[in-house]
Amino acid sequence: MADVRLFWGSFLALFLVGVIVALPGAALPEWRERHGVGEEVSWFFTALLLGLLLGVRLAQGERRHPLLPAALGLVGLALWGVALAPSFTLVVALAFLLGLGEGVMNVHGNSLVGELDPGKRVELLNRVNVAFGLGAVFTPFALTLLPYAGVLGLAGLLAWVGALLLWRAPAVKQAPREGGKRLWPFLLAVAVYTGLEGALAAWNRVWLEGLGHSTALGGLLLSLYWLFLALGRLLLARRVAGSPLASLRNLLLGVLALLALNLLPPAALLFPLVGFFLGPLFSTLFALVQAQYGHRALGGLLYAGATGSTLIPALFALLPTAGIPYGLLFLALALYLLISGLEGRVAHA
Repeated sequence: MADVRLFWGSFLALFLVGVIVALPGAALPEWRERHGVGEEVSWFFTALLLGLLLGVRLAQGERRHPLLPAALGLVGLALWGVALAPSFTLVVALAFLLGLGEGVMNVHGNSLVGELDPGKRVELLNRVNVAFGLGAVFTPFALTLLPYAGVLGLAGLLAWVGALLLWRAPAVKQAPREGGKRLWPFLLAVAVYTGLEGALAAWNRVWLEGLGHSTALGGLLLSLYWLFLALGRLLLARRVAGSPLASLRNLLLGVLALLALNLLPPAALLFPLVGFFLGPLFSTLFALVQAQYGHRALGGLLYAGATGSTLIPALFALLPTAGIPYGLLFLALALYLLISGLEGRVAHA
């Protein structure tokens, strides 16, 4: 019964991570109307990233209680504050708290599930990470259909429910640790993966609009991309668990094929399917690092992910519109080679 409670508490934590990640893009029209926000939105991202880095650092310790439930409670308060904030300055201050909570929830929400049944770690982590995709899909849809304050109020309430479910979460179990030099290929793979995931979400819409497709269609395809990402984690979890790295390598062949088709205008609308093949990648790499290197290495993994998801999409701003699909294809090829190298190294060991 305790395992079920902890699983669903972690599910809510990762759902809220998805909400936080999707919030700036989904809430920007409301912020423009309420606060007259323009370029100032960059301060939100800066505060969020600073909080995230601190949250990941705090989560590298072995104690989950009271840190994890406190992080959920803090996120709940911050979401309520954002809903009612009279100025964007307060929204930026609350973004730091959202990032702080996101860092703690991402590390401990994943690592806790990975410890519930180590023999099924890959499958369980992929299943619980469906929550991230659902949160990322829920936020723009809900803010389109429902009142802004109501959506953030509901998300804040879910955070407090998660805090109750994760009350007295057990301390981190000790896991085997290996030399740090062997960790870097995993870190690089996660950085490239998060960069590819973020660049697809941020820039492929620009490529589609450059082909003449409407902004509304681009938004719909982006939502489908996040939905397929969640479905990939849910439906491929058991298949990937049998032979993790080999399965990821095979899935990346599908990614390469779809991104090659993305170069062709008639086939570019298929891009949301890329999410399905990418879905299990992060959770599976997280599970492998947790098993081989222990809990403290997970902080490095999240730092690599934050770096990749921030810097790589930013570099895409330097590309002309016609270069976007080529950049995405290059990232997918680099990721395929990294995963193939990891598979070969494990087989040799």
